[in-house]
Amino acid sequence: MRPRENIEKIIKKFNVDVNTRKDQEIFDELRRIQTKSKQPAPGISAITIWRILMKSRMTKLAAAAVIIIALVVLLQIPDSLLPTAYALQDTIEAYNSIRWLHVNQSGRASTEIRTELWLGCDEQGNVTKMRLESDNAGDSVGSLILAGGSDSSEVWLPKHNLHLTGYGDASIMLGFNVSELDPKLLIEKLLKQQDRGEVIVDIDEPAQKTEPIIVTVTYPQSSRSENWKKVFHIDQANKLLTKIDKYELRDQQFQHVRTLEFSDYNQPIDQMMFTLTGDVPADAQVVDVSDIEAGLLQGDMTEEEVAVEITRQFFEAVIAGNFSRAGQLYLAAPDFLVEKAFMGANMVKIISLGPGHPDPDPDSDSMICSCKAIAEFGGQYYDLDAWKVKVIRDKDTNCWLISGTSITASPASDTVTLSTDSADLNAATYNGLTPGEFMRKWLVLGPLPYPVRDGIHFGSEEGQRVAFDTDSLDFRNFTPKVTIDNTLYQWAVLESKYSIVDLAQLSEENKDLQIAYLWAQVEMPEDTIAALGIGSNDGVKVWLNGELLHENWLYRNVVSDNDRVPITFRKGTNQLVLKVQNALGLWGFSCRLLDE
Repeated sequence: MRPRENIEKIIKKFNVDVNTRKDQEIFDELRRIQTKSKQPAPGISAITIWRILMKSRMTKLAAAAVIIIALVVLLQIPDSLLPTAYALQDTIEAYNSIRWLHVNQSGRASTEIRTELWLGCDEQGNVTKMRLESDNAGDSVGSLILAGGSDSSEVWLPKHNLHLTGYGDASIMLGFNVSELDPKLLIEKLLKQQDRGEVIVDIDEPAQKTEPIIVTVTYPQSSRSENWKKVFHIDQANKLLTKIDKYELRDQQFQHVRTLEFSDYNQPIDQMMFTLTGDVPADAQVVDVSDIEAGLLQGDMTEEEVAVEITRQFFEAVIAGNFSRAGQLYLAAPDFLVEKAFMGANMVKIISLGPGHPDPDPDSDSMICSCKAIAEFGGQYYDLDAWKVKVIRDKDTNCWLISGTSITASPASDTVTLSTDSADLNAATYNGLTPGEFMRKWLVLGPLPYPVRDGIHFGSEEGQRVAFDTDSLDFRNFTPKVTIDNTLYQWAVLESKYSIVDLAQLSEENKDLQIAYLWAQVEMPEDTIAALGIGSNDGVKVWLNGELLHENWLYRNVVSDNDRVPITFRKGTNQLVLKVQNALGLWGFSCRLLDE
């Protein structure tokens, strides 16, 4: 309810009972005096007229009644309804004369991040040019410089020696929304939110004029932004923003997450600042992204639905290795840049998607989605939780793009099943091998410790080599139990859900400096000359029917078919045995018949 409506309601509560006849007498007296004073003599001022009026007893009574009513009304008006010297509109109007602005943003995600921004505005205070420098746009991107305006912009990525050109509005294509940093747009948005009752605004205007006006913005409970708070610092002299502090509710307390500092108002900026001239070296790789059909059209989908759909299409493209399509959906990024972002990890499967919902960050107009997936890296599987996939809309094309992801990963615990029951060759027998299909069923013996030899430290390079060269099994004849270095071990049945077998799941204990043997029985309808594709982390040996076919002692991550092993299966039953040795960290392997 507006203040005026409140005052009117309070006034209506008063029942001033004036005698009708007395009321008429007061009116007649006022009219008589007014008639005499319509054309005052020269030199008669309004103050003189007021004195004439007040000589009448009737008018004195009327004036007294009015004063008493006014005092009672004022005493009952809450302080919050009384006008303040400062209003948000004052700051909006102040920005109409701003042409140049310098902004510093600092905050902390996983690391301290600083962003510096220069803005050029038109005569109405609308941003037309900008330059953004970020010291860290993510581990895979590194630092970046963005320069240009709403029509044409470009990006420089020093980490990749990459110069991206052909962008339109870079604030959209790079996931940077200028409205999140432009003080005028922030205040305009805040004023609209206040009018709609979406925010609670508290203004503290100190008596000391050198101190800033403090505008504290909180959000009603049950709103999407209820866990956020912002504090605006406004210069009393010019009504311009000097700083914004942003807080998020964590562990029942508001904790500072970001600061925006505004300075150098109307300090002229060299026009060359809004280009990359002088920033990009001559040997930089130049990629023109103007022809990339970026984003996903919304069509008949709701905003929530399009957030889920673009997230699904992006991760499906990554799983398929279609990084070109993934880049189209992720800010029109070049395919090789998207591939680098995953740092060799292989997306295996989407577990769940969604839901889509508006970003709870009050400064964001983005949609948020989530995705849980399985990824493999170096032979170990991980549960990926892309808990924040940020999706933005290009208002010019009505296309949506992914502008950022927040992902956590933890080792998956259920990609391999183990059983010591019925650990015989029937549990790991293949009736022929289909080229291209990974072998996911094996009998496993392990984890086994490195053999101990006098005078050799088994953690040293020499000790690891001795462990790789030493084998104490009969590779022709399978027995369910084996004694190695006076310790009895039993084979177990292993089955992997995925192509790469994660041996780190053999035990909850330390997997460093361990060995495992894998045994499979292969029935072939005829003699078969072929090749096995082997990947391993780390060293690997391969035996067929007791004959050592291949050995490779090294440190590496699992890459399917890293080793190509010529092999000849005989008609009938064949015994295939692998040894996979781990030094430190990840541990796993893959094996399949190659499609010749």
